[in-house]
Amino acid sequence: MPEFGLGTPAILAVGGYLALTGQLVLGLYLFLTGVNYVPLVVYAVLIVRAGLATREVADELSRDRHYVRKYSTQQLLIFIPFAVVLLAAAQELDRRPRAGPLTTRLRSL
Repeated sequence: MPEFGLGTPAILAVGGYLALTGQLVLGLYLFLTGVNYVPLVVYAVLIVRAGLATREVADELSRDRHYVRKYSTQQLLIFIPFAVVLLAAAQELDRRPRAGPLTTRLRSL
């Protein structure tokens, strides 16, 4: 988790600095790519706080070949600005219960 906690502010700072000092394209690219790490930091903190890190790793190592392929593809998304942010937002929206007024009333009974 330290790589996310230290690396995320560092890439955002370097990208912002470069953008402000005349290397606009590279600076914006680094900054916007750094934004992709923000959801990863949040998820890492949540997993560690919930004490699920060991279980998460054990589950994924048990299916080694599948996850090597999966994560190799997913790592490429880091280089596309906002890709991880958009995917994380879509994932979180999909997880939320879709409760309308009727469902809410039934749960309270």
